[in-house]
Amino acid sequence: MRSFSRREFVKVAGAGTVVASSGLAGCTGTGGSGGGGGGGIGEEITIACPTALSGAFAPYGEAERDGGMLAARHLEEEFDVSIEIITGDSAADPNEAVSQIEGMVVDDGAHMAFGGVSSAVGIAVGAWGSENQVPVCVHGGSDDITGSQCAPYMFSTYMSNTMQLGPVAPAMADLEDDWYILYSDYTWGQTAFEAYSEALEAEGANVVGSQAVPFPTQEYNPYLNSAANSDAGGIALLVAGLDQRASTSQILSREMQDDYSFMMHQTEDVGLWGIDPAAAALLDVNSQGWSPSLDVPEDWLQEVAEVSDHDPFVRHYMGYVSVDQLVRAAVRADSLEGAAIRDELSGHEVENQTIYDLQPSADTIYWRAGDHQLVQPTHMTSGRPVEEQQNDPNKVWFDVADTMSGDDASPEPSDECER
Repeated sequence: MRSFSRREFVKVAGAGTVVASSGLAGCTGTGGSGGGGGGGIGEEITIACPTALSGAFAPYGEAERDGGMLAARHLEEEFDVSIEIITGDSAADPNEAVSQIEGMVVDDGAHMAFGGVSSAVGIAVGAWGSENQVPVCVHGGSDDITGSQCAPYMFSTYMSNTMQLGPVAPAMADLEDDWYILYSDYTWGQTAFEAYSEALEAEGANVVGSQAVPFPTQEYNPYLNSAANSDAGGIALLVAGLDQRASTSQILSREMQDDYSFMMHQTEDVGLWGIDPAAAALLDVNSQGWSPSLDVPEDWLQEVAEVSDHDPFVRHYMGYVSVDQLVRAAVRADSLEGAAIRDELSGHEVENQTIYDLQPSADTIYWRAGDHQLVQPTHMTSGRPVEEQQNDPNKVWFDVADTMSGDDASPEPSDECER
């Protein structure tokens, strides 16, 4: 398990190493109160970040960690506190993630947590946090996070699958009448498939075929064969992580890019960087939770570049928001007790102007009390032609084509969520 403070991080981020920190707050191991007790937040806040730092999801986990570190730097300057972020590699495995968060809370005194990358991991650490009264911001998009698997101390920073399809489903129906859907076969992909099937039907389009794809996989040819043998005019790629890279690369190698309309769900730029830029250009419609092509402050993008090995993309934003909001909730509560932080975050309307600068909106961004979803705008993007893609000072390969307000994109809290 690795731990490092913001100051140490700034010194070593460029070198790719992490310095072990000392003097972490003690932890009682009960009630999730860490070393904070009920007497204010003191001078140090310890935050756990169990996330994927190896395997296919490593770039995603590293970016959400880095975004959290940038938020910690800003919060330290604003509130004159020390914020310690400790990390543990989940390798995107739910059992390992639970082991990591337990160690970071019980042994290292973490007061709160964020990260997880995948929905399955997020649900697992959110359940553990709720059993032990530790607030956790998770970054998966499965509807189960705010539905059947919701938990009282779990907060969903990423938009749910249903929220993400809000601006996308009408555009898909306008493009093609008939769609073939490939989806990653775990909770994120399964709930995305259900949501898109229902939404496309409501828009008057047809799902003429579908296949669940084992996740992860690097061989998409059998599934693309099935799509090609259907009557579909469009192929929807509801596939996660580096499967986004594998699927688009094989579409290019088969020279299918001009034969169909292509849609990708929860497109994350880093999954396509490093391969043929035409992989991004072939994507006609995408759901994206955040994009560097939004009108966001250049200085924030530059700061991300200074602390991260990855160009700014959605995971930096998610990590930043999670840490910012958890710490501000503790400050408002003047407590590091889990229940106090949870109560301050549940139903809270975001006040930090930086969040509105990063997610430009005239609407209020808020944590819905009913299911702990962060209600915020959702975006539809399209791939830029290769000759129009930006690579300096940071990569921008997609354009935002449409944005829907969080309230319009998000359904009412699920009846399955019982807090």
